[in-house]
Amino acid sequence: MPPETNAGGLLDVGEVEYEEIGLSSDLGWLKDNVVTFYKGGIYLLAGQPGIGKSTLGIQIALDLGRSGIRTLFVLTEQSKADLKNRAVRMSSAWPANVSKRAMQHILPHDEVYDIETLPSFLAHQVMSPGGNYYGIRTIIIDSIQGHGLPSTATSKYRQLYEFCRQCKSAGITVLLVAHVTKSGDIAGPKGMEHNADCVLVMRKAMSFRPIFVLKNRFGPAVLKPIPLMMEKKTTALHLAPHSQAVSTVARTFIGGQDSGPLPEVQAAVSLPSYGMRGKITAPGLPRKEIEQLANCISQLPDMDVSDLDYTIHCRLPGERRYRSILGLPLAMGLISSYIQKDIPAHHVYVGEIDLLRKVREVPEEVAMSLLDAINSDAFRKPVRLFLPKGDCAALIRGGVKSGVTVVACERLEDAVYNTWPELKQSGA
Repeated sequence: MPPETNAGGLLDVGEVEYEEIGLSSDLGWLKDNVVTFYKGGIYLLAGQPGIGKSTLGIQIALDLGRSGIRTLFVLTEQSKADLKNRAVRMSSAWPANVSKRAMQHILPHDEVYDIETLPSFLAHQVMSPGGNYYGIRTIIIDSIQGHGLPSTATSKYRQLYEFCRQCKSAGITVLLVAHVTKSGDIAGPKGMEHNADCVLVMRKAMSFRPIFVLKNRFGPAVLKPIPLMMEKKTTALHLAPHSQAVSTVARTFIGGQDSGPLPEVQAAVSLPSYGMRGKITAPGLPRKEIEQLANCISQLPDMDVSDLDYTIHCRLPGERRYRSILGLPLAMGLISSYIQKDIPAHHVYVGEIDLLRKVREVPEEVAMSLLDAINSDAFRKPVRLFLPKGDCAALIRGGVKSGVTVVACERLEDAVYNTWPELKQSGA
């Protein structure tokens, strides 16, 4: 009989303990809500230009720097001067000595002209005892594509994968910053995502920057949006207040109701599972209208809700079916889930949204029924009604009782900004 080998199977394989990178409490929100950074981990961060990818990279580098940890910042798009200016602004609220110490530990390098030279650069400048960056344990490359690198450049991407493999073996943590395509996909071949331990995608939502974790070898993926905000003065990112919504429910009115509960539109938005396309789960609802609403929302300034998973449920009294006047509350429910901010319980939305985001007037019978419901105290006060502009005027002429506020909505953004005024204060 042949000699027995590997008798214990997997029991004989030792467990790997990942060593966490010591970020300060200022970036505790990143570890607790987004992702933990480990030594030797390869992290891929993608998003549109100007969305905050470089900002997050600088923020991490500064945080490590004030603890005495050096970070090599490989620049392929911005200059060293730009990086310094942004770091100075971001650390402007810190004591001068702390800011100085942090920036001393960020080492900018802008002479990597092609990613295929990265393995050679690593060997000579980082791994060699005589290299300028010997001993570095964190590298940020901003960005992989530079001023343009097609996904068909297979041989160049292979060198990037080799660079990542060598960094992982040496215990060097790497943050790769990448672009996205017009369709929202991460630019480059799929192999780039497969070679990363963690894949993060940052999107736009007006003043928010929702971030998702598509893939995470060190822990769970986070497909629900985690909204970040950017401070105006320092441009530093932080977790948005009230980022965990208790519910995403938009209340509405469809006419002919008794004093029972108002109809509700419940909606949830998330990023598709890794490698999958977005889908719509909405039993009994017209798919085409939902797709139209998603397109309308994406037309709002700095709002990117393309190619997401939508789960929608309409709670309507009796045997009533979906009607176009549910367009406004449905859009508000989707936006509420995306930015992870509640819709106040006393808000009621009524109106149809057309292709240009205009809020159309409701049928006359619905408007009259709404006025009757207000006058008969069918609404619990206080109540804030979001209605098409023309219907608001008619309602006010008909007499509005105390405790009822009417908000005229000519376009979808009128409802959005009057529900969450802080969204106007863009931090981009």
